[in-house]
Amino acid sequence: MDFLHESVALGVDLVILGLCVREYIQYKRTAQVLKTAPQYGIDGDLKSVVEKHHDKKIPYAVIRGTVTPIGVPLRSNLVPSVSGVLQIVKLHEHRVTRGFAGFWTEHHKLLHETANEMPFELRNQEHGVEIMDALKAAILDVDMVYDNYEPTSLSVMDHVFGFFSGVRQRGLQTTEEVLREGSFLTAVGELELDGNTLRMQPSTAGPLFLTTATKSMLIKRFEDAKGATLIKLIVCGSISIILVSFIAKKMYKRRKQLKEEAKIRDRLETERRERRAKSRPQNMSEDQLCVVCSTNPKEVILLPCGHVCLCEDCAQKISIACPVCRGKIAAKAAAFIS
Repeated sequence: MDFLHESVALGVDLVILGLCVREYIQYKRTAQVLKTAPQYGIDGDLKSVVEKHHDKKIPYAVIRGTVTPIGVPLRSNLVPSVSGVLQIVKLHEHRVTRGFAGFWTEHHKLLHETANEMPFELRNQEHGVEIMDALKAAILDVDMVYDNYEPTSLSVMDHVFGFFSGVRQRGLQTTEEVLREGSFLTAVGELELDGNTLRMQPSTAGPLFLTTATKSMLIKRFEDAKGATLIKLIVCGSISIILVSFIAKKMYKRRKQLKEEAKIRDRLETERRERRAKSRPQNMSEDQLCVVCSTNPKEVILLPCGHVCLCEDCAQKISIACPVCRGKIAAKAAAFIS
């Protein structure tokens, strides 16, 4: 209990530190694999390049091309003039909630999300690479084509109910994001030749990216994120060191205090024993001596058996059974023998 608050603070800081370490490792690993990932142009030589690799796969590669649907492109339901190959519609609820301190803060909650996609490829003139599982991309750059917020009209009862429940709805927001036909994207992932078709798909070597940024911009983005996470690591690590040092200092002081208290108790006990030894009669019969040490006089009565057989020193060491009758010791009391 002496270190409860410090231990809780240290535990929280270590959890945050662990999350920062994991984040830093992910950013560092992603930046490294991006640096080593070869970049290829989408041309007539790409199939022969992929075919030379093991299993006709390049584990992690970079390509750039124009988004082209394979078939009839998707039409936006909310903005009919927009067409694309991937559509994401989200419905958010905006609400205000009352916190522990009594202040109202605004939050939004995702109520519903739908996604539609169709086969598409990145093309460069007559050559193309089909993109698989685009929704699994770690970075997916899409365009916001619709954003509508409708405030909620609350009645008096809604206000009363919201006051007591601590939650009050403010409005609903509908958004639509589309990966437009004709967008120029950078794709990073596993490049595979399946028959006569080139495909880009998620890779075990690194995450799938579909972004408008170039490879160098992606690397810089992850290097910057790694640097920012490193600062968090230094701050959290410093706090952990300070907390550990503070707890260690308190433990050292506590242990030192306990040792000093033990020394004082031992000195007082020694002095007490010496005073008792001086006040005891020198000539005592065997019946008057403690049955355990045979040195000090009998001074303690054991209950419930009633045997007066121990001196005060031995009574502190024996607490289970009477040394005379082996009966269970329930209590001890001082005995005065004349």
